[in-house]
Amino acid sequence: MPECLILLVDDDPALRGMLGFSLEMAGYQVVEAESRAKAILCLQSQSIPVVVLDMGMPPHEHTITEGIAVLDWLAVNQVQTKVIVLTGQDSDGSSYQALKHGAFDFLEKPISTESLLLSMKRAFLFYGNQEALKDREGVQKMQIDAILGEGVKSIRNQAEEKLIRQVLVDTDFNVHETARRLGLKRENVYYLINKYGLQR
Repeated sequence: MPECLILLVDDDPALRGMLGFSLEMAGYQVVEAESRAKAILCLQSQSIPVVVLDMGMPPHEHTITEGIAVLDWLAVNQVQTKVIVLTGQDSDGSSYQALKHGAFDFLEKPISTESLLLSMKRAFLFYGNQEALKDREGVQKMQIDAILGEGVKSIRNQAEEKLIRQVLVDTDFNVHETARRLGLKRENVYYLINKYGLQR
């Protein structure tokens, strides 16, 4: 059942095993990854609605660099995926940065099964409703990070890039279908692809 599929990303095999077991007992299908590289490989090979992501992984296990890299990859390639981050030390700073980079929720270690399952339920509810909005009404949610004082041009460009990138991903980089969905000519889509350096 792909709608119940979860990617669990953590370098600690004992924690992965414990969390994975709890999630599977609750009816979820769990795929595991122990690093940023393995996580991205999994995400590239299939559509995964929810990711549970440890922020500190090798080779930078004492920082949140690896977790942020996964969040940033998702923000570009799979914006619809909901990410629940796991934070350890400096949970306030980690959660702030995680939310800034697009996380849906965060849980502080040690994680209780109850809090994990509640967060999971919310994530799947939001994911399902977001997909229903897109399918039924053609509504595509996007997050724009606007810095006040920079004017509207940078915001417009950011919105334009996110929109064209998302529709290209949704259509598997089909320019004709992207143009149809956006009400543009194909030449305009090619122009935007070149303008923002977008690649499959």
